[in-house]
Amino acid sequence: MNFGDARMKLRELLSTVKPPELPKLLDWMRNSDELDELLVDNNKVFLQSIAEDLRARLPIDAMLPSETAAQHKMQLQEKPTVHVDSFLYSDEQVDSLCEEGAMSRNYCLSCGSFRTAPLDFISHSFSVSELQFLFQNVLPDISGLTVVDVGSRLGAVLYGVRVCLAIMET
Repeated sequence: MNFGDARMKLRELLSTVKPPELPKLLDWMRNSDELDELLVDNNKVFLQSIAEDLRARLPIDAMLPSETAAQHKMQLQEKPTVHVDSFLYSDEQVDSLCEEGAMSRNYCLSCGSFRTAPLDFISHSFSVSELQFLFQNVLPDISGLTVVDVGSRLGAVLYGVRVCLAIMET
């Protein structure tokens, strides 16, 4: 459907709303997170495609042998903790992996028994939505600046910078 047709349909729909309810509906449309999935922009799709490509190339925990500091931090946790990279895996994807048996949310409290407890999950990365929020709402205009991201792990922050700069160029 093109813009003109969509605009006409939306106007038709809005004309059927009871007048006292219209301000509430418009406020909901402006401020609700429920419409986010419908308003996927190219930048989010671009970041998600990078994450998809990286997921295919890395182990499920996305921890490389060279990440000794992160691995040490994991070992210092009170309870067994699993690393899940938030840039690579959304909460919904983690749920799916757990349902498929590729990942578990529990660990055995006493080896060999059925007594289990939930695992803690930790991430050392920003998620796609956190990166979008950071660059679109928190940071000032970074056009023309040099960005250095020390310890970027897989480069998620740098991907976010690139997408942010692409937005500003358009």
